Amino acid sequence: MNSQPKPRRAGRTRPGRFPLRPVTLALACMSVAAPALAQLPTWGSFVVRGGSVAVGSGPGSLPITAAGVPSPAGTILPITQATPRAIIDWQGFSIGPGNAVNITQQAGPRSVLLNRVTGNELSTIAGSMTANGRVFLVNPNGVLFANGSTVNVGGLVASTLQMGTSDADFMGGSERLVFQQVGGALGVVENRGSIAAAGGGTVALVGARATNTGSMVAQGGTAALVSANTVTVDFVGDGLTTFKVSPGLYGNAINNGLVQADGGRVVLMTTGGSEVGQGVVNNRGVLRADTLSSRNGEIVLDSGSTAAGVTLNGGLLSAAGNEAGLQGGTIDVTGRTVLLQPFVPPTATVVVPAPNDSGIVDASGAAGGGRIRLHATAVGAAPLTGAIAVAAGTRIHADATAAGNGGEVRVLGERTLRAYGTITAKGGPAGGNGGLVETSGGFAVPAGDNNGGIDLAGLRTDASAPNGTAGQWLVDPYDVTIVNGNAAGTLTGTPFVPIADSTIQDGDINAALNSGTSVRITTGNPAAGAPDVGDIFMDDVQIEYSASKGPLTLQLDAHRSVRGNTASVIASVGDPLNVIFNADANGAGAAVGGGQVSYSGAIYTNGGNVAMNGTWANASNGMCSICLTTALIDTRTGNQQVTLGVPGAYTGGSDAGLGGAVQLRGISTFGDPAADSVGAVFVQNSVISTATGDISIFGSHSAGNGVQLENFVSAGTLSTTSGDISVTGIGTFAAQTPGHGVLIDSETLRTADGNITITGRRLAGGPVAGSGVLLINGALLQTTGSGDIRVTGQSDGNGAGVNIAPSSAPTGGAPGQIDGNRNVVLRAVNDGSTDALVIGGPVRAGNALDLRPGGVDLAGNALDRTDVPIAIGSTVATGFAVSAAELGLITTPTLVAGSNTHAADITVAGPLALASALTLHNGGGGSIRLAAPVSTPQLGLLSAGDITQAAGATISAGALLARSGGGSVLLTEPGNNVAAVGGGAAGRFEYTDADALALSAPSVTSFDAASNLPQTVAGTAVSADRVLVRTLSGDLSLGTNVTSTTSTDLVAAARFQNLGPYTIAGAPWRVWADTWVGETRGGLFGSGLLPNLYHCAYLGLCTVTVSAADNHFIYAQQPSATVLVNNAARAGGRLNPPFTYSITGLILGDTGAGFAGTLSSPATLFSLPGSYPINGSFTSAEGYAVNVIPGVLTVGALPELIKPDLVRDTPSTWLYDRNIGPAPICLATGPLDGDRAAQEGDVLAREWSRIRSRPNLTNCVDTERRNGCADF
Repeated sequence: MNSQPKPRRAGRTRPGRFPLRPVTLALACMSVAAPALAQLPTWGSFVVRGGSVAVGSGPGSLPITAAGVPSPAGTILPITQATPRAIIDWQGFSIGPGNAVNITQQAGPRSVLLNRVTGNELSTIAGSMTANGRVFLVNPNGVLFANGSTVNVGGLVASTLQMGTSDADFMGGSERLVFQQVGGALGVVENRGSIAAAGGGTVALVGARATNTGSMVAQGGTAALVSANTVTVDFVGDGLTTFKVSPGLYGNAINNGLVQADGGRVVLMTTGGSEVGQGVVNNRGVLRADTLSSRNGEIVLDSGSTAAGVTLNGGLLSAAGNEAGLQGGTIDVTGRTVLLQPFVPPTATVVVPAPNDSGIVDASGAAGGGRIRLHATAVGAAPLTGAIAVAAGTRIHADATAAGNGGEVRVLGERTLRAYGTITAKGGPAGGNGGLVETSGGFAVPAGDNNGGIDLAGLRTDASAPNGTAGQWLVDPYDVTIVNGNAAGTLTGTPFVPIADSTIQDGDINAALNSGTSVRITTGNPAAGAPDVGDIFMDDVQIEYSASKGPLTLQLDAHRSVRGNTASVIASVGDPLNVIFNADANGAGAAVGGGQVSYSGAIYTNGGNVAMNGTWANASNGMCSICLTTALIDTRTGNQQVTLGVPGAYTGGSDAGLGGAVQLRGISTFGDPAADSVGAVFVQNSVISTATGDISIFGSHSAGNGVQLENFVSAGTLSTTSGDISVTGIGTFAAQTPGHGVLIDSETLRTADGNITITGRRLAGGPVAGSGVLLINGALLQTTGSGDIRVTGQSDGNGAGVNIAPSSAPTGGAPGQIDGNRNVVLRAVNDGSTDALVIGGPVRAGNALDLRPGGVDLAGNALDRTDVPIAIGSTVATGFAVSAAELGLITTPTLVAGSNTHAADITVAGPLALASALTLHNGGGGSIRLAAPVSTPQLGLLSAGDITQAAGATISAGALLARSGGGSVLLTEPGNNVAAVGGGAAGRFEYTDADALALSAPSVTSFDAASNLPQTVAGTAVSADRVLVRTLSGDLSLGTNVTSTTSTDLVAAARFQNLGPYTIAGAPWRVWADTWVGETRGGLFGSGLLPNLYHCAYLGLCTVTVSAADNHFIYAQQPSATVLVNNAARAGGRLNPPFTYSITGLILGDTGAGFAGTLSSPATLFSLPGSYPINGSFTSAEGYAVNVIPGVLTVGALPELIKPDLVRDTPSTWLYDRNIGPAPICLATGPLDGDRAAQEGDVLAREWSRIRSRPNLTNCVDTERRNGCADF
């Protein structure tokens, strides 16, 4: 090395040797003075411990070998590394100002050169160092990158902890390296200069203490300050360098400068030990890991067990995604304590303000916010741990700045949280939903400690979404009171002191709501503490949402109970506000006494929903899980301040608008046998109004009423316009109360077009009977429009399933009442020993009312009890029996007993005289039996089995539809009086009526069990195996088709009338009537030779034979027909000619085919000329009465002798004479030689005389020739 080194920059020269200028390293944390600063690594003593490396070889430098030679005479020290890994042990390693170390690593970025200092001097880098690979500098004495120094490398690890990884493992390529403290060395590693790693590289300062006041940049890689006793550096991990630490004596990672790793990871990590350390501190510094297109950035600050925790004095933590399409990254801050506060300059110090002095933590992104987490962990018996303090003026952001969802910010102090700054997680202005902001404290206090809480006075949160769904502010304290106030909080000199009582101001809640953020407050699941820990109490709060930022939610989830006093008001005069109270939200149950919602204030949601859930397991506070006393819940839209600008007093919403739903659910699992117990859901003197919203209430009590709705101040109502009202309760016996499933006492449930459904079950037990559903003291269920009412109750004992109590029971109040403007369904069941359905008050259904057995399962679901018989008009009050007196309290156009699925018998046990139509329906099985008379405008008897009536159990109705799906209809009481009947049967269909009757297809109304709605059962053709319909007086009219399989008999006491072109089909039929006079057949015709029969009464006198194979009209009356015997004449001495007759008086198209008889005359062959009678004797198979009018036989004179023909020529005609002459071939019925024709007279007379003189030929065979008249 004889030549002078060349300068690095053209035009500049340097002295031949490095100047030896002493530099003092002043570090407040060290008690030793800095030695003189070396200008380059010590030449005289270094050893290459591994790999192939050349030190000092290069232009302007002398070759240096592993053996070492005297120091060089140049300003640049080149080092060339030929192998991927190399190790050099140096006596000392420093770079003076203006000097440089240039490292060339032939393997490139994956190379690692480990430089270990074995001497006793601090390494000071005041010049520059470059490398195209990774460089490790290990010096337990300390490492300082001085002001003005520059380092540009592929990666850098500067450590004051010794390498714990063996040389062999290092040289073998291990990427998981251990650095550890040896011999108690507490060297400091500090950067005051500029350190930059190539893309994806790592810059890590590792030591007992690590400090940066300069610039550390590792774009796409990892930039870290790590302070610990042992540090494991993992270069593989998740693609970025990760660190694992173990405690040492000190824990200090301090940044006052810039640490940047955009698209990568910034790490400040310590772990505490036996000495007090400063933890992780950022004083006005910038920690930046902004998102790049390739990867989101990440910042990790972790002080481990260091008592000092993490302190952020002003400065900026940024993991933002600033470019279009990029999301925010992740910022994770963890320590025993976390302090975020603006930078406050020391007293009497002039400091130029910096833009980040307020203290900013930012993970916002154009396409969506990132994740920020501040978490302080608590240690038992260390009350200042687990605490976070966020001062006023600080800002934490995880917003979407363009289009995207807001991010997530969680500030979690396990013991204590004071937060007074601003936290946002907003959705993007161009679209996207709001994010999550959580500020929780006191939620994880260690066992044995009972302190901890939150103070959020003046905290401003915003998780709004201008063009999306609002985000949420979540608060999770240990126990909390929401108070009235709007104060701003300030940190004291001891910000980590535990808070005895957690409070949240309603003003801070209002600010969050009006920013467009939903609010959820929870009390966590304490591991220890008093059993009543975990309550949320509202003390005179005035919570108001007055903005129009879209629907929002206020949700209170208590580990134990949610309570609010009478003066508390929750209201919206802006957009809808949902209000949710959940007690025992964590399901702790009996371990903490359960959870109770107890509220006496007002809630105006302006269209939002209300939900309250409680599970009480405590023998106190009435044992209700939902307790509303003098409460007001109004979910209708249109709510306004009574005095504009003055919150607290409100007009309430309007029934003309929309409304949100209300849901109340309470389960009480403990009862005090010595105290009165109210319902699991207990609503007293309260008003709930929802307009179009539904009201749903469910209560279950192990020792009391399931649901108890009562009112003693004439104010208690549950009302909707079109929303449904559903109340379900399961109750049982308690020592001081019989217990009911649902008890409605003096309360009104009213809706216009919604449905009201009441479902209750009283479980077995106790000496006093309880009801499934009890309406008492004027309780009213009412629909005024198109809504229906459905009440189902079950008592597992001898109480009523449904009890609409009369005025006499037991308090003397007004009776219960049901007033339905459309349909009403009452279902009930009990053990059968008493009346299952008690109707002691008026029940009205504007359209139809259904009575049928029904029960309730243990989950509160209503169901049909199709196996339970129904008795109507019964005087025995057992089972499902409805007395005549109870029927008298029912007003409805149509009354239905049973349904299309009911499968047990239905009996009319007592006389019924109803003004309403009545339908009995057991379509699933069983039979219908009328054991007493029934009088109703319209009667439907619809059964799967037989339909019968006892003697005297007559039917009086305008119309009757009787249909049996699997049996017969046998309604043959002579006293039946129905205008129209229809139906059918699988077997016989027999009906007898006292007077005129129309056989038609009437429609009746029944109920569909599945939908609980009326269904029209339309009459069709009467169809059965055998059909017999009979009137005992009056006409029988056919108004529908009739079909049978075996036979049809329609019996009219008077006449038969076919009112249209109706048919009788199937088997042969018979229409019986008294007379045909005035009948209308409408196109019906009998069949066979005798379609009409007479003089035959059904089951009476019958003089004809009725053919079973033909269709007949049969009449009791007998028409008369006359046989008129035709006159005849013959010559004397001749035989009588055949006698003929005709019939007159036939009716209905009869042909007389059934007439039979003989004709005779006393005249004989020898009778003298004269007149003789032709007499006859006839019968009629049709049944006519036959009159015979005799005919007259005239016998002429004896024939005269043949006289000579005056005609001189003998006639010879082709037809007669030619055939008569020979042996006869024609039958001649007259004399063969008649009188010769007269010769006188005109030609026509002569010709006719010739014809008359010839015999009659009846079998002529040769008539080929055609002549004139003379041919004959």
